[in-house]
Amino acid sequence: MAAYEESPPDEGYSEDPLTVGQSGSMPAHLARMTVQERTEYAMMIIALLPTSEVAEIVRRLRPRLYINFFQYLPPEVCLKVLGFLDPVSLINTARASREWMLLALDRKLWEQLYILEGFRVIRSEVVSFEESLNVERPRPSGQNDEEHASKRRATPQRIQPTLHADGDSEMVDVDTAGLKQGSIFGGRMTKEPVSTNVDVPMTSPSSSSARQFPARHSSNFQSRASRRLSSGSTLSSQAASPLASISSLVVVDRSDNKKKLNWQYLYSQRRRLEANWEAEKYTNFQLPHPHHPEEAHEECIYTIQHSGKYLVSGSRDKTLRIWDLNTQRLVRPPLRAHIGSVLCLQFDADPEEDLIVSGSSDATVVLWKFSTGQIIQRLRKAHRESVLNVRFDKRVLVTCSKDKTIKIFNRRPLMAGDLGYPDISQGVNPVATSLNNWGYNPSPNAGLPIKPPYTMIGCLDGHGAAVNAVQIFGNEVVSASGDRTVKIWNWPEQTCIRTLIGHTKGIACVQYDGRRIVSGSSDNEVKVFDKESGLEVASLRAHSNLVRTVQAGFGDLPYSAEEDREDAKAIDHEYFRAVDTGAVSRTVFLQRGRPRNAGSRKPEDITAYGAKLPPGGGGGKFGRIVSGSYDETIIIWRRDKEGVWRAQHTLRQEEAAHAASRAVQEPRRSNDTTTSQPSQSASLPHHGGNLALDVDAPTAPFAPGSELFYRHLVDITLPQGPAALRQALQAHPQVLNYDYLSESIEEMPPSTQQALDAVVVSAVAAQEQLQANLLDSSSWLAPSSTSRGIGAASSSHASTTAAPAAQTAGHHHHHNAPHHHLPTNMARVFKLQFDARRIICCSQTSVIVGWDFANGDEQIIEASRFFAPIE
Repeated sequence: MAAYEESPPDEGYSEDPLTVGQSGSMPAHLARMTVQERTEYAMMIIALLPTSEVAEIVRRLRPRLYINFFQYLPPEVCLKVLGFLDPVSLINTARASREWMLLALDRKLWEQLYILEGFRVIRSEVVSFEESLNVERPRPSGQNDEEHASKRRATPQRIQPTLHADGDSEMVDVDTAGLKQGSIFGGRMTKEPVSTNVDVPMTSPSSSSARQFPARHSSNFQSRASRRLSSGSTLSSQAASPLASISSLVVVDRSDNKKKLNWQYLYSQRRRLEANWEAEKYTNFQLPHPHHPEEAHEECIYTIQHSGKYLVSGSRDKTLRIWDLNTQRLVRPPLRAHIGSVLCLQFDADPEEDLIVSGSSDATVVLWKFSTGQIIQRLRKAHRESVLNVRFDKRVLVTCSKDKTIKIFNRRPLMAGDLGYPDISQGVNPVATSLNNWGYNPSPNAGLPIKPPYTMIGCLDGHGAAVNAVQIFGNEVVSASGDRTVKIWNWPEQTCIRTLIGHTKGIACVQYDGRRIVSGSSDNEVKVFDKESGLEVASLRAHSNLVRTVQAGFGDLPYSAEEDREDAKAIDHEYFRAVDTGAVSRTVFLQRGRPRNAGSRKPEDITAYGAKLPPGGGGGKFGRIVSGSYDETIIIWRRDKEGVWRAQHTLRQEEAAHAASRAVQEPRRSNDTTTSQPSQSASLPHHGGNLALDVDAPTAPFAPGSELFYRHLVDITLPQGPAALRQALQAHPQVLNYDYLSESIEEMPPSTQQALDAVVVSAVAAQEQLQANLLDSSSWLAPSSTSRGIGAASSSHASTTAAPAAQTAGHHHHHNAPHHHLPTNMARVFKLQFDARRIICCSQTSVIVGWDFANGDEQIIEASRFFAPIE
């Protein structure tokens, strides 16, 4: 042992990895001291030194106390370390020094952070944007990059906007004159088809100075302290054009000297947008634009879909209309082909698809060319009754109907052996029908016909009532029916995989993302089911009437599936432990499924075990569910800190329509209040004794369906007498819902009051009769008629039976003649859709309304073109 003790120290190992240089020999009396004693001894000595010497000691100790690992580690390792930081920590890291900022604001690092938050991006927009930025543009003669760069003065660039609400602060000024942003994580993004009509915003709407976030590329990351930049640095000889006039969305990638999307700025704007959703900050808008009410549908709107800048709507007036969301105007005249109400539609504006599919109460499906509005094909024998929903993907078109069936149509020519080709034998094949004949003999499939596009290749039959909604995901179709069940089908094999039971009344809507099924029903609930186990994992109850439409985005992270599965197992384990210890009663254990759980993980609240999803359905922190109901409300559901779904915000369609109308009318009315209505009344055409009143296209900028619209209609109609009033009430029976009609009649001369009262009484009687007929023929309007399901908004005679609660009347009285009033259910929500920025819905009025959570912020609006909705 003595030999080992006297051996020389191991020079290849040090107890203190931060030791710098040789410490030299230590006096024996110091070597016998403990570390604490040495510390006190050193402090005593320092206390006797002048301040200048203490400062010198601090200067010499600084390299030992503060090590800039960015200077010593490869940039790949540095970025790997930074990849574990949250956004706020990453911003604080960038503020530490210019050199740290170069890596902390790496473009690909922020792209990864954006994805890890559960956000998605429209990749085709990114590719189109970046390609359009790098289109070669002619330069003035005699000018080149080197001359331009040598003349440009370095300008400090300020880091763009702060992150919201998390204590984020604005970045400090930094000189970026000679830098271009890149990423050591790799080269170009995978390219997708590029749109040919991209309008690239090159100038920031909020600032004339460029905002960019540079980072070094690995090939140029040779610097240490000597490579730090100074405020006097200039662009290198390889610099591109000045960025002072380029939008904050743009940075220059040093790896290939090309302009790229600024992911840090994109992330910042997305978080600001999510903050607006959280704080309920939005602006309202409507279609049509209040200045163009003549473009509105003539009756209630049953269905909408929007994608990008386009929205397509279908109405009880038997037309489809294509809108530009930017201008709030029609793109082209209404599309007319159906002889019944348009109940459902789907479109894809991509030039490769260029398709609209619409289904109607006339039992037909029409295929339109989106770009021109021309009819491609009409499926006249798709169903025997109203077509309630249509869905298509790249391979098939799926339709469902009030006749209780689901039909599958191929979208491409189908050859024998292709997926979904109908089985001729309709039985089990004991041996293969496709043989490899090496080209010598005719193929066994050679004689089988090729199925042309839009041939019915399957019929899924199994529901006991009207099939109200369908969704496609891969080889699976999910259907919701008035028989209170949701079914999962394998459409190539035409088999039912699973039937989900949970709702107590007919189901009106469904959504499927491959893992979860979200449904809304006339039992006033929104339910979330685990597709794999078929168990109910959440039940959301806040509506007071039928949930007609629902959309969910759970904000899944890249690793959510595995994490949710493990989370579900852990919760089941806690539940069974609580049962075994008596914390949860055995009685509750034996009564599974009766209570409702909106996502609570407490053992006493658990209603299902064995699911592959945790209570609530799992997902990320930015997940949301939006539901619309016959109670005239739209509810935005968000999870609280414990993961329970709560009704965070409640929106009303009618209020949004009024707000959108007021926003446009108030500035205009201040200018022409005294002249607008007289001129409008004077402009109404008269042809002798025959009335020619266009009540659907008033000249005033009032939104159809709003109170101002109906008041204006009364003002211009009553002076023209009973015939004009009769025509107006036939076109717009909603006027009966407003006391303004009775008040205006009382102000008319006594000689005409009696005739006007008679017209009102006659109109009310006609509406009461229509309502009675509808209640007899439309099973889904009656709350108790659950055996037949929710059904369609109309039958095969759609124009008279299509859910027109907007045209129903109740009782009211005005002065000495009986006057009647419509029930206050004029804003039942039929269909809604949300994306990253907006919620848009249609209802029993002829106006489409929306909530824009960009809230008028130009920076968010500029960046929102890249934001995909929460999925």
